[in-house]
Amino acid sequence: MTRWCYYRWQMVVVAFMFMVFLTTPVTSQPQTNILITACSQANHTNLQNFYANLNSTFQDVRTQLSNNNTYFATAEQTRNSEAVYVMGQCRNYMSTMDCVACFDFADRVIRVCAGANGGRVVLDGCFLSFLSC
Repeated sequence: MTRWCYYRWQMVVVAFMFMVFLTTPVTSQPQTNILITACSQANHTNLQNFYANLNSTFQDVRTQLSNNNTYFATAEQTRNSEAVYVMGQCRNYMSTMDCVACFDFADRVIRVCAGANGGRVVLDGCFLSFLSC
């Protein structure tokens, strides 16, 4: 019986060493390759209200996507004449951290539509769009 325990212990050590030294660590990939960027041709007249509402809705969507297992989020801000509607979605196989990283990148890219009443960014891992009426 003692001999069997000795061999069993050796097998555990060999299996552990195999797992530690022969496996490749996985890195996070938020998939931020830009596929589409589109901006509306119409522009806003009251940019101060528009940017306040846009920033608020982007933050709301980011907060929703930061919750575990949430891949789709919408937000709206209608507190003044420059109402803004935002929608964001990540692929459902992404981790929460990768989803938020993809959203943050899309947020930076969509800012090229500054002042436009609509914009859309489609990345490999997520998309983000906004519309203002």
